[in-house]
Amino acid sequence: MKVLTINVHAWLEESQEEKIEELARTIAEKDYDLIALQEVNQSITAPNVSRELKGDNYGLKVLEHLERLIGPKYSYFWSNSHIGYGRYDEGIAILTKHPVYEVDTFYCSRHQTVDSILSRKILGVTISYKGQLIDCYSCHINLPDSPGEEQLENVKAIVNRTDHGRLKLLLGDFNMDAFSDQEAYEAIKGLGLFDGFELAEEKDSGITVEKAIDGWSGHSQEKRLDYIFLNQERRVLSSQVIFNGSNKSPISDHFGVEMSLKL
Repeated sequence: MKVLTINVHAWLEESQEEKIEELARTIAEKDYDLIALQEVNQSITAPNVSRELKGDNYGLKVLEHLERLIGPKYSYFWSNSHIGYGRYDEGIAILTKHPVYEVDTFYCSRHQTVDSILSRKILGVTISYKGQLIDCYSCHINLPDSPGEEQLENVKAIVNRTDHGRLKLLLGDFNMDAFSDQEAYEAIKGLGLFDGFELAEEKDSGITVEKAIDGWSGHSQEKRLDYIFLNQERRVLSSQVIFNGSNKSPISDHFGVEMSLKL
């Protein structure tokens, strides 16, 4: 099973259309089973094309490019989390080429209104992969110093969302740097999670941000903020950073993580 996660920083990048095309071409080339995206924005003022989606929804644009390249192979799911930068519906998204049995959207944060940037919506889908059901969550967790929020509590809400024995994959921007905050990293794993990067038989540095970015303005050092966690120990063949300049051109202020799992 091949998966990808990336915080796309939608519509806040230069040459945004070219970067959307690069993402679509890469998905078509790599043939991922599931893609989890964060900061998937759409303009508040753009016209609606469905009850929730606006015409300039970033993920919808990726899907349109994909369909021109390979036809209607992927399903697209998106949910609004909060207002971003005063002009966007900022949400999370998932694309998958597998049957979806259930879609689950919920707030993992104490804040739960679109007018607060501390409101963090999670998008979960249950997919059927080779005869087994797998719960996959696209996650964008609050910063460690977010007032009134506890980062670990945010993650715990996702882990505890269901109590069945199925495999869960938590993919996304966890706003926690495993390099500089080892205690927070170990606390998240202490919730019963396994870091796919640690399990990987082949891997690189794991660095997904190499400069100061929004929310990390005072941290110019290299960071590992983006993860794929599993609730069960499974064989992970490889974990590679992508869209970092050496493995595909950058498309965001975050790099992506692509992972191959043996299920």
